[in-house]
Amino acid sequence: MEESLQYWIILKRRWLPVSIVFLAVMGLSIVRTMLQTPVYQATGQLVLKKNATSSLTGVGNQLGQLENSVSGRPMGTEVAVVRSLPIAERTINSLRLDINPLTFLKNLQVKNIEDTDILEISYTDTDPKKASSIVNTLMKIYIENDIDGNRAQTRSARNFIAQQLPIRKAALQAAEKKLQEFKQRNKVLDLKSEATTTVTVLTELDKQLAAARAELASQTARMESIKQLFGVSSQQAVITGFVSESPSTTLVLEQLQELQRKIEFARLRLTENHPTLIDLRQQEKILKQELKQRIEQSFVGQAGRFNQIQEPENVVQLRPQGLQQGILANYAAAEAERLSLQVRLKALANVIASYRQRADTLPQLELQQRQLEREISATEASYQNLLARYQELQVAENLQISNARIITPALTPTAPIKSRQYINLLQGLIGAILLGAATAFILEKTDKTIKTPESARELLGYNLLGYIPQFNNGRQIPEVVVKSKPDSPISEAFRMLQTNLRFFNLEQPRVIVVSSSVPKEGKSTIAANLAFSMSQIGRKVLLVDADLRNPSQDKIWDIPNRIGLSNVIKRHLDLERAITEVAPNLQVMTAGERTSNPSALINSSQIAVFIARVAQKYDFVVIDTPPLTVAADATVLGKLANGILFVVRPGFVNSNSATFAKELLEKAGQKVLGIAVNGVAVKQQYYDYYTKARV
Repeated sequence: MEESLQYWIILKRRWLPVSIVFLAVMGLSIVRTMLQTPVYQATGQLVLKKNATSSLTGVGNQLGQLENSVSGRPMGTEVAVVRSLPIAERTINSLRLDINPLTFLKNLQVKNIEDTDILEISYTDTDPKKASSIVNTLMKIYIENDIDGNRAQTRSARNFIAQQLPIRKAALQAAEKKLQEFKQRNKVLDLKSEATTTVTVLTELDKQLAAARAELASQTARMESIKQLFGVSSQQAVITGFVSESPSTTLVLEQLQELQRKIEFARLRLTENHPTLIDLRQQEKILKQELKQRIEQSFVGQAGRFNQIQEPENVVQLRPQGLQQGILANYAAAEAERLSLQVRLKALANVIASYRQRADTLPQLELQQRQLEREISATEASYQNLLARYQELQVAENLQISNARIITPALTPTAPIKSRQYINLLQGLIGAILLGAATAFILEKTDKTIKTPESARELLGYNLLGYIPQFNNGRQIPEVVVKSKPDSPISEAFRMLQTNLRFFNLEQPRVIVVSSSVPKEGKSTIAANLAFSMSQIGRKVLLVDADLRNPSQDKIWDIPNRIGLSNVIKRHLDLERAITEVAPNLQVMTAGERTSNPSALINSSQIAVFIARVAQKYDFVVIDTPPLTVAADATVLGKLANGILFVVRPGFVNSNSATFAKELLEKAGQKVLGIAVNGVAVKQQYYDYYTKARV
């Protein structure tokens, strides 16, 4: 808030240059608007929607759709496309316009009508027909560009799919060949049916195996019982059984048995060396040999299995008769059955092992087959999709697909647009305000004068004794306002000044030197009104005009200046001759006659004697001196007085002069009683208070 107030104060202080700049800019804007050629604006409208042909036919239904951009505003993207440089150049070339593309885009306006899919395209130009032709051509070129873009996108997609189709087809063929090799290598037809059949076969084989084992156990038990009954082995019983069944073997066996009986009878009558007995034994040997040959002929290929039958006598002894022969035949049959069952059990075990081994590999084979089938299925689906997409793109490439459609062509405008005039005036107004403000701030920045009482106090660092409002109102001769308007707020300001002079200093100043940094700050006016306000409190006051170069107190009080300070110092005149009483308790000593060397006069020893004399005679002595930057009189007199009252007038003195004056005072060791700020703008409320107080 305080910063805004400072800006307002600056503008108020620089109102004259600000007003000049403001009026000049506004005048130029008005003249420019009046002289400007009429401008026409043509407007057309485009609607942006998905092409209905694609939706109805199902071919290329994703081509040319409005895709959302990253920001989610597809219409904003289309606005940028319409305003793009290539579209502008194609429009310019199509109409053979002699215009820069950037200038063209400057006159082109494209906006999206809120809550719709409609783009409104406008162009401004001094030629109404040219404006409408540009808008219509631009919309047509935009639609053609949209179609070309869709075709290029379709063509690019089709070319890519054409490259991928042979690759996908080769991959499908490779997957099918891999499955075929897998089935041939593992002899697979239908794994599911094979698994079901294998389970059934294994169940049946297990049953047969169990039955064979039971039958083997039965035959083994049967053979053991016969063996215990006859005491023969299974081999002997088999051989005996086969011999009984062979007629030729039986005949030889009967002859051998008959011959053996003869030998037994002969041994009873004859000795062992008898020729008859020897001949019989020779015949026995021949028959045994014959029997052995007959037995071997009965077991061709198996005689080696029956090693226990070494001599035919054993067969003779084992030859069964009647029931015994039947039992031995059964025994032989049981042995044959048992051997057959053992062979069968071994065969069944081998078959079962083979089936179980196949069954164990079936899950792994099924897993591998499913993987190969999935690979074929995925590859085939990819291939079919690409093929269908390729065929669809071939058709879609020839379609005239566009998202844009002209709903309102641009008509030739019949009247110029008025908004441009208002825009020019508004631009002029804004420019005038900105330039005026810039002028004020530039002047303020370059102006080194002290502008406010606060800045004066901060710069000088002295006590602020009072504010003196501006009151001369352009008069050449200053006014003693305390005398002429005692009830005014200005008079009250001087009374406050003389009060603060006494209360802000520990020792009450009796001799006060009044000076300033530069001329025209109102030091003489301050001195005159201060002296008069002091006299009003019943104190005897002397006002001395020590500005021998440019005296002004004689003019302020309208008194003669024939005899004054210079006369008293040079001629040692009595004070009474040089003093004029202008009001009760107030006497004024003018500067007196002019002198060629005022500085020498002020620096003389007589000036100290003079100040000492008047200090004893008067309660207060107010000395009006030249500005500090003009002459050194104030610093000389300040050494002889109680202090200096420093007058500062914002807007007249710059910071450099004020700083230089302060340095002079500090180097001279002067006592500064404080500063009085002259010419301060007082608010209306200040005056209203005193007006009401008088009432």
